Amino acid sequence: MTVPARVREWLDQEKVQYEVIPHREAYTAQEVAGAAHIPGRAFAKVVILKGQQGLTMAVLPAKCRLDVTRMQQLLNDSTATLDPEADFAKTFIGCEPGAMPAFGNLYGVPIYFDQHLIKETTITFPAGSHHEVIRIASSDFLRLTGAQVLEICETPREEVA
Repeated sequence: MTVPARVREWLDQEKVQYEVIPHREAYTAQEVAGAAHIPGRAFAKVVILKGQQGLTMAVLPAKCRLDVTRMQQLLNDSTATLDPEADFAKTFIGCEPGAMPAFGNLYGVPIYFDQHLIKETTITFPAGSHHEVIRIASSDFLRLTGAQVLEICETPREEVA
């Protein structure tokens, strides 16, 4: 499986420069970052929460843990919890489970982007499969997705730097 057609077509239509980087099969964010030779601070993992208003996407550095309590506060939803992949896989059509790209907006899912990633000129994240990642300028990502930039990472700042 490769990058979903809807992602490629959208990026091409928006005339955004991006790079698709193949790597050996990997599943966890840290494994994928290593396989693609991307520093953990510049590799963005995608975490999905489910709450009263549906799905929400959190995009944060690979070595961070999502602060679920903070997300519940931001969403004003104490029921929001991490959603098992099996429950949301059908939302991300054309993607392997657990490898959805950080473009939640293409799938009707709002995006929260951890502020620690703003320091990076480019970010890299799963491309829809466990064999490829996408690298894109952080500024293009934010412009295209309308992601809200907030502190959602549980890891202390000095560990993320």
